[in-house]
Amino acid sequence: MEEVKSKITFDFVSRTLKFCAVGLFIPGFSAILLFGIQMALTKLGIECTDAWKLIWFITWVGMLLTPTFFIKYLKSENWRERRLLSRKLILFNSLEYIFIQASFGSLMSNSETLCYGSGGQNGLELGFSAWLSLPILLAFSFAFNNIWKSKE
Repeated sequence: MEEVKSKITFDFVSRTLKFCAVGLFIPGFSAILLFGIQMALTKLGIECTDAWKLIWFITWVGMLLTPTFFIKYLKSENWRERRLLSRKLILFNSLEYIFIQASFGSLMSNSETLCYGSGGQNGLELGFSAWLSLPILLAFSFAFNNIWKSKE
């Protein structure tokens, strides 16, 4: 008797659009999280500018590796149900949102400005860079849809 695999239909784009709707309003919260990480690193004895450089290094690496791991997950047979896949997508979107926010923030500012301020900047560029991450997340979701459909 032949085993029949049940197909799990899943639309990554529609779920990411919902995340993006929320993402329009949360860049300040994720920026506060990044500043909190910087302050924690400073409390551990890492100088402020070095803490930002470390954060940016980690987020650049994370920004590049997270999609790779998620695509590998989608291509594997480890998924079982829609609820689990939905949770994994939320986790991916959240991590990638913050990784892109911090990484792009490093292109708009520098550690000296974020630590000691100058030119009227106060970390607001982290909010703008978070908004830039939203179209990138949507582009990933279109790719994920194609990968998912190719498995069927």
